[in-house]
Amino acid sequence: MHSIYGENMNRGDRNKRHASGWMVVLTAFLVWTFQVWAGVPEPDDETCLTCHATYGESLRPGPHRLSSQSTEARVQVACVNCHEGGEVHAEDPSVENISNPIRQIGLEVEKVCTECHQAHGQAGVFGLDPHAGPDLSCTACHSVHGGLAGLLVDEEARFCKDCHVSVGNQFQRRSNHPLTDGNISCLDCHDFVGRNEPDYGHGGNVNCYRCHPEQSGPYLWEHEAGSSFTTEGGGCVACHSPHGSSNERLLDQPGSALCRQCHLVGPLHAQTAHGGQYAGFSCVDCHSEVHGSNEPKNAYLLDPFLGLKLGGSQTSCFCHHVSK
Repeated sequence: MHSIYGENMNRGDRNKRHASGWMVVLTAFLVWTFQVWAGVPEPDDETCLTCHATYGESLRPGPHRLSSQSTEARVQVACVNCHEGGEVHAEDPSVENISNPIRQIGLEVEKVCTECHQAHGQAGVFGLDPHAGPDLSCTACHSVHGGLAGLLVDEEARFCKDCHVSVGNQFQRRSNHPLTDGNISCLDCHDFVGRNEPDYGHGGNVNCYRCHPEQSGPYLWEHEAGSSFTTEGGGCVACHSPHGSSNERLLDQPGSALCRQCHLVGPLHAQTAHGGQYAGFSCVDCHSEVHGSNEPKNAYLLDPFLGLKLGGSQTSCFCHHVSK
């Protein structure tokens, strides 16, 4: 009987606490409703900065500088533009009665940001843009009070790997772009605001040529794989895996297997040419100018010194039109 009585008392206490919690929420809602109905004005920045001075200072260097802190403000920016509920919060400071985009997700955040940033337009395509979803929003990558370039959470864009786990793992492969060394960041190759580029890239091969100008040409004889673009992908990424690969030089496949994706005649050619004596050679042993060549009559992208490598002279491979 005692245990049952005690259990009932505990249950009664819990119910009272539960009811008390609901009363607090209900009271706060009623106060807010009355203040809105009565026309209670929103607090000004000075009121907010009485408690949140450090947040005001963090906005000074950036584009979200409060209008009240500047004499040349072109756009009116105030605390209440991003944080709703300031009327109640000023009277009863609590994290529960004021909105904070960093604690919100999805469309709630997009609605706040796109009040000013219409150029992004993410609210208009919510659910279609991969960077605007129920669990992903502006604040996943940006921190208004952070003070970094682009208002990023971190300027090296390490936050990308939080979602793109498989891509992050590719940088651990044998051949990789030096992301983990800190020589590049995701933002060097990807533009997350540019919607007209595949994979948010800065622009196909042009993106690669900024760091690899020696491969850009122009060439008298071009390798079509490096200059063609198709819906399936093309250009540099037709042969190279941009994040990392188990093969040398970021190649998608090892050795001649890569070339044979397009040049199906390759195996037969290697076995029959010259009586089959060079069947053990890989494609690039002879066709070393894989990106392009400016040598006259070198449409086959052969090594200009192939004749010497094969034990003859530079002009000994006449059937391949090696230049003199």
